Amino acid sequence: MEASRAGKPLLTLSAVGFDSPGLVSKITTRIFELGGNILDVEESCRRNLFSIFLIVDFSLSEHAQEELEQHLNALASDTGLKVMVTEYDGEQTHCMPEKENHLVTVLGPDRPGIMAKVSTFFHERMINIERARMIARGDFFSMEMVVDTSRMPGKTGMSREHAIEEMATQLRETCRSINQGVVIQSQDIYRKVKKLVVFDVESSLVQEQSLRVFLEGIREKLGQIPGGIAFVHREEDQFQALVENARSMKGIPIQEIESFTKILQLNPGSFELIRILKSMGFKIALLSSGFNFFIKDILEEAGVDYAFSNSLKIDENGIITGELGEPVITNETKQELLEFIMKMEGIEKDQVIAVGDGSSRSHFIKNAGLSIAFKPPAADIRADGIINTGHITNVLYCLGIPKAELEKYIGS
Repeated sequence: MEASRAGKPLLTLSAVGFDSPGLVSKITTRIFELGGNILDVEESCRRNLFSIFLIVDFSLSEHAQEELEQHLNALASDTGLKVMVTEYDGEQTHCMPEKENHLVTVLGPDRPGIMAKVSTFFHERMINIERARMIARGDFFSMEMVVDTSRMPGKTGMSREHAIEEMATQLRETCRSINQGVVIQSQDIYRKVKKLVVFDVESSLVQEQSLRVFLEGIREKLGQIPGGIAFVHREEDQFQALVENARSMKGIPIQEIESFTKILQLNPGSFELIRILKSMGFKIALLSSGFNFFIKDILEEAGVDYAFSNSLKIDENGIITGELGEPVITNETKQELLEFIMKMEGIEKDQVIAVGDGSSRSHFIKNAGLSIAFKPPAADIRADGIINTGHITNVLYCLGIPKAELEKYIGS
């Protein structure tokens, strides 16, 4: 930005102090009376502390620069604020890199030193914390920050995108060292209104131990059948495993298999999370590469909008025929299902929140606007957010909703 045409430089006015009615009016009226034109302004008030920053063009003012500064500094006695007036270095600002703002949410068990650790991480990499606010405090801690990475140096030959990814990986490691999860989003994506939350059932909603017991129960049942085929689990050829498992259950009444679903237990807070998200207006989708009796109870009780899983063909007597229904859903086809839902809802991927554990079972989540890995099995999982501890309801803190507001939904 160039200096004003009448020879007077642009001036900045910074003021901070305790809030009181009419502060903005007093400041802007004084600028108007002095013949100034406000080019930029940033004002905030939090916990009764007021702050404002303005860039003002006085090129059409009849007052000399020294007189302008005197009148502006006099605002200190008129408002009770601490006021600072300086010349605006337009050339320096013109050369500043365009901001790369990201929204960072740190969440986990409360403990001393979290903010010190995270802020030191940013300082060491020349990342500026633009804003910070506490979302939750007590047994559970959640803090949200807007950071600017535009001054963060990059390595020779490394793309900017790669440099940001490397920083994000290092931040996850730092947070993991203090038992905290972290969500990192580009602010452009964060600003897009989210409309759909999609869950990978096996890796985020169902307790792992109950899933193992469930599968063992099915295997034991099939082992009691003379000449029966063993129930298998193979990630490397999931389609073939599904075909074999359907064949292994041929001749069994579907009700006997469905009875095993009583073994399955959801992660604490799963129904509550879905209920709250529904009350907030989100569409909910469940994706499962298991059989449909696996998610039937969840679907009916939670009232989700979409649910996809594999089905077993049965005859008129409710006996399993040994064949799979179409379409066959594997871990590899979950992305196609997500794209189908997005098309049905008329939304873009930036408006999708996807929750899984980030493993091969839920690798599709990385293609969502906000990907959250809940208790991932490995440290190198790629996702926007990592939640290592606590209930799955902690996903709500990733939406930036303060604890007091969340309690209204939880208590309703």
